[in-house]
Amino acid sequence: MNKLKLMFIWCLMIGIMTSCGNDEDATPASAEQDYVPTTKGSTWSYGGASPYTLTATGNTKVIDGKTYAEMETKQGSETRKSYVLKEKGVYTAIGMDPTMGNFALMFLKEETPVGKPWFQTSTINGMDATMTFTILEKGATKTVQGNTFKDVIHVEMVSTYTQAEMGIEFNLTSEYYWAKGVGLILSDLEQVGEIPLMTYSIK
Repeated sequence: MNKLKLMFIWCLMIGIMTSCGNDEDATPASAEQDYVPTTKGSTWSYGGASPYTLTATGNTKVIDGKTYAEMETKQGSETRKSYVLKEKGVYTAIGMDPTMGNFALMFLKEETPVGKPWFQTSTINGMDATMTFTILEKGATKTVQGNTFKDVIHVEMVSTYTQAEMGIEFNLTSEYYWAKGVGLILSDLEQVGEIPLMTYSIK
């Protein structure tokens, strides 16, 4: 069961993303600075339990009639793509794991009050999944790897997985820290560990 839980945590990481759809219609994205900057050439390098790098390619992709910004993740010899949509303080990502298909995960709602949850449901690998997101802090200050970030939003995600036929049910808890103008500065993933931001460059 521990291996299964670890796999699901890995699949839901914001930083570990894969491509979906056709990339041939990619076009330049507009510059924007917020909790998930997507300006072309911006880069983030993460360390800790699972090192990887993330790059904003500056391209966009239309998915279900909405324009998403393209991001590229490199981990070892593997390169993946994902897509991020920003609409009035609501952030949605597609491409976190190929088994999720085009499932759009609404991972941050910056205007939502502290303590008020929002929910999403899906079916992943034959299991019913409910993701509960709650903002634990807003406007916080957080120090990561000796760097102090201000205007940080701290989000908790509790994922509940059930498979009635097999009698399986378990929860996974992950916490994410988003700094305005920078992006994701720390992931704290159950049974995986912390993945801190080591270096970054916002264009």
